[in-house]
Amino acid sequence: MSQVPSCVLTFEHDPRQWSKWRRWMIALVIWNLIAPIDVASTFYSGMQQQIQDHFKTSAFIATLGVGFYNFGSILGPLIGAPLSELYGRRPVYIGSSVGFVFFSMCAALSPTIVSLLSCRALAGLIGSAVFSLYGGSLADMFAPDERGPLIALFTVVLQGAPTIGPVPASFLGTFVHWRWLMGFITVWGAMITAAVMFLPETEPSAIRRRLDKEHEEVGTLKVSGATQEQPNVWSKALMTPITMLRHEPIVLWTALYHAFVYGLLFLLLEAYPHVYNSHYDMSREQAGLVFIAPWVGNLLGVLVYFQYLKPQYKARQRAIYIQSGGKREIEPEGRLPGVILASLFTPVGMFWFAFSAHPDVHWFLPVLSGVPVGMGMTLLQLSLLNYYIDLYPTRSASVVAANCAVRNIAATIFPSAGVPLYNCLGIRNASLLLACISSVGFPSGVILLVFGKRLRAASRWAKQDVVDVDVSCLNVGIVAPLLAQAPENHYGGTSTSN
Repeated sequence: MSQVPSCVLTFEHDPRQWSKWRRWMIALVIWNLIAPIDVASTFYSGMQQQIQDHFKTSAFIATLGVGFYNFGSILGPLIGAPLSELYGRRPVYIGSSVGFVFFSMCAALSPTIVSLLSCRALAGLIGSAVFSLYGGSLADMFAPDERGPLIALFTVVLQGAPTIGPVPASFLGTFVHWRWLMGFITVWGAMITAAVMFLPETEPSAIRRRLDKEHEEVGTLKVSGATQEQPNVWSKALMTPITMLRHEPIVLWTALYHAFVYGLLFLLLEAYPHVYNSHYDMSREQAGLVFIAPWVGNLLGVLVYFQYLKPQYKARQRAIYIQSGGKREIEPEGRLPGVILASLFTPVGMFWFAFSAHPDVHWFLPVLSGVPVGMGMTLLQLSLLNYYIDLYPTRSASVVAANCAVRNIAATIFPSAGVPLYNCLGIRNASLLLACISSVGFPSGVILLVFGKRLRAASRWAKQDVVDVDVSCLNVGIVAPLLAQAPENHYGGTSTSN
């Protein structure tokens, strides 16, 4: 059991004091809920050709099935977060999973392309709400020093699920009808939803409200206060991320770069079939199997982070703490080596792809270029989100929410831009353009490393050099895969503390 009790609940009602087996089972149910919702964003790509032929529509219209799903995911986390603060995590998990299953089923049965695209958008909107909850759920049940294996596990599914999504759909799409493939996602989600129905509430405030109601201890003053607080919860959840983007250059620039790297995966959903069909005469289904390479890169990126970068960071953190006699903490810039390393892997992979994708070169060589691309994507996600948490200790939830919104905008647009870009510039030139843009991250990371202290000093919310804060009773509540810090009470951009 956790040695760090909740600040809100008594010992017997504290989720951190539940048995280890029970807490792990709850975490695994949430992990399995995220998997189909995340996979569904790119699983569609593997059956896209079937859908295009079935509805006799254009490739551009068929591609919108990926973009619309990501478009719904822009708002889903921002809506789910304040709902979880008002009503607890369990109702949002149930509503999100049921809504995802329902609209996935509607998509599988859609009689027209319009209804299919609409149901995909609604499935993304409702299903993506879980991405604003899992971080808080882990913080509810596990102390920071217990979360290491769970962090790695959740990172693998969050990064690897959309990357590997096209592979099974492409393989099965050669002999299974697309409606059955969409039905598979529906059945998968329904099986997990059945388990979600039995999840207990883990959010401390929601448990406290339930206990107060059971003991009839809710006073008139408490109820009116909660009612007055609801509009404030929604305004903070929706407006604080936008405020951070407007007034914090670090947030805006890093979010734009991360959005490009994240959107690159969705652009390659269309670019890979185009390139491998042009040069190697591969079908769309065969080209979908190429995504095994970036998925392997995702796994290697997780290993590099947890086996090399994180131990290095902890060693430096201990050294600074000892040298200062406990008066100093490591700077937020201590996370930037991971960002800089990630910004090298992605352009290396894209330059590799640009120069190796040629009819005279065996197809296996350009396929391998996806490995460093996948590593760069994962390392950037892990390092950047932890940089946000360190840099904005009181606004990290809002910054992460802003980052998620911006990168989902890119994921909405990029799939439809892939083939026109490659047709306009040519295969090599288009890949070189993408490689050059992805190279911007390296000098940007170096600039942040060198001038980060000065930029922080000019910020209203950024952490300054001397911070003596007792964080033993804080609580996290947003979508950061790395939850290695003591929790703060944040939900999708809202904060219960001033």
